[in-house]
Amino acid sequence: MPRIDDVQRTDRKSAILDAAERCFVRSGFHGASMSEICAEAGMSPGNLYRYFPSKEAMIEGLCERDFDEVGDQFSQLERASDIWQAFEAMARHHLVEEPREHCAMWIETMSEVARNPQIAALREKVDSFIHDKIYGALDLARSRGQTSPHADIERTAQFLITFADGLMLRRARDPGFDPVPHVDIMFSVLRDMLLQRPPASNDNKT
Repeated sequence: MPRIDDVQRTDRKSAILDAAERCFVRSGFHGASMSEICAEAGMSPGNLYRYFPSKEAMIEGLCERDFDEVGDQFSQLERASDIWQAFEAMARHHLVEEPREHCAMWIETMSEVARNPQIAALREKVDSFIHDKIYGALDLARSRGQTSPHADIERTAQFLITFADGLMLRRARDPGFDPVPHVDIMFSVLRDMLLQRPPASNDNKT
């Protein structure tokens, strides 16, 4: 069993990350000051700095927390009998059901990539993590015969990541945007890419 001190430390870190996320969404990465985050978390600066020495460290903490959640979801997906169904449910959770504020947080953070080398390095880590998880799930589906054996898994993974980024941007910037039909389009394209038949051979033509 974890020690009480470890549990309390984890709970405090989680509370700080929740407070930081609210501040980043409300004020932006640059606009949110450490004092604002301290006030939101109900902590003194000295206490908060024991857990996170900078805003970049908080962004990294938020990403690590997402890694754990997404990693668990992909583990469940790999145990599902129908990977297509499980994968679509997971995509709808992240692209449709999650609060719009989560998309705003992602876009706000990623806008720092060009200005902040630490955030840029984190973005590369996130992209690699997501790519590997998606590629692994699609490759598993192929090995189970749930896609065409000729499907281009790498091309499909890149399409999915790019399309999902676009949906998150639209959700973040447009409160009236409805992602549901666009997710339907995304999976329609994915099925075309993954269930395709190989090109007909010319060998039998006269």
